[in-house]
Amino acid sequence: MHWLLWALAVDMCLALGALLVRKLGFYRRLMHFALCAAFASTAGILSAPIMWACGKRASVNWVVARTFYYTTRVVLGINVEIEGEDILQRARPCVMIGNHQTMLDLIMLGRVFPMQTVILAKKSVSYYPFVGWFMRLADDIFISRGSKQSASGMFQRASAELRAKQVSVWFFPEGTRGRFADGPDLLPFKVGAFLLAYHAQVPVLPVVVMDFHNLHNSRRFWSTGGTLKIKILEPVSLDGLAEDDLKPLMDRTRESMLVELKRISPPRTAH
Repeated sequence: MHWLLWALAVDMCLALGALLVRKLGFYRRLMHFALCAAFASTAGILSAPIMWACGKRASVNWVVARTFYYTTRVVLGINVEIEGEDILQRARPCVMIGNHQTMLDLIMLGRVFPMQTVILAKKSVSYYPFVGWFMRLADDIFISRGSKQSASGMFQRASAELRAKQVSVWFFPEGTRGRFADGPDLLPFKVGAFLLAYHAQVPVLPVVVMDFHNLHNSRRFWSTGGTLKIKILEPVSLDGLAEDDLKPLMDRTRESMLVELKRISPPRTAH
């Protein structure tokens, strides 16, 4: 109970300070974001036994995602609009890929993340408090960046899960956050998501989230509420392709995602 009183006291101080210094308002929203994430992760941990009993262990991720989205929608004032949500319902199992910009991508995931989907993440994430705990309970897949042995094992395990358990996997194919001063763009894709889909014999499903610049800019200490637009593209089939065909297909998919990113992103405004 003491920690809650401390959190409320800090929040009040930041709220008052934000009236004079914008940076304090930014940090206040980050604190709210972290508290929402901890609350959603706790919900996932508590739901794990029920999901396990129902044979839907991977859906612990879905519980966390929806809890986080509806909490942040109230606390941070960010609403998500999805174009093409019907595609998401009929494309599974699949390898889902999305563009990566900020930590607020978690809000997008909170709204779009389907049931029976696992997350592919760096092994270090598994040690994070709350987040790492629920991800372990959800049987998410952790890999060591730069380890060929780990990557090989990841593809074998993930492809087997997709086929046997009918679960999907979420990937950020850029590998890291893309930050661009001149407007919305994408980093070059890494081939891992397409290799996984190839070995699992499932389609790739591109998901595009608009440019975050007008809602969140950590370099300028700017964060506000608003509407976040998401576009789900048609699934990309890998049927009949050889492994050598994956790189050209990946480049075409990236280009189609970039076109949609620019289409759904509003003009940037000065902060």
